[in-house]
Amino acid sequence: MNKIEALEAEADRCRADFTKSLVRVRRKLTPLGLADEALRLIDPQKQAIAAAGQSVRRNPLPAISVLLGLSWLVLNARQPNGAKPKGIKRKPKSLIAAQTKEG
Repeated sequence: MNKIEALEAEADRCRADFTKSLVRVRRKLTPLGLADEALRLIDPQKQAIAAAGQSVRRNPLPAISVLLGLSWLVLNARQPNGAKPKGIKRKPKSLIAAQTKEG
């Protein structure tokens, strides 16, 4: 094996290592990866997560109400702006609009 082939083999190894490192960095820079890294820094033994799980098991009603509220928020956020649920008719709140209808 001559010097050029050895250099090409080393370049290929460096390229493969760089690709692996790039994939790891890309994975860490996702929102989920950043949150995971933050949790590891804050709570390395994962005690807070275990305590939260035990708390939810002991008191499921608050967790259920929070999940229902978040679900409702997500469903309402998905509706286009100004969309009203069917069957609800609202009276105008403005006094000026009410007076122009009467007069």
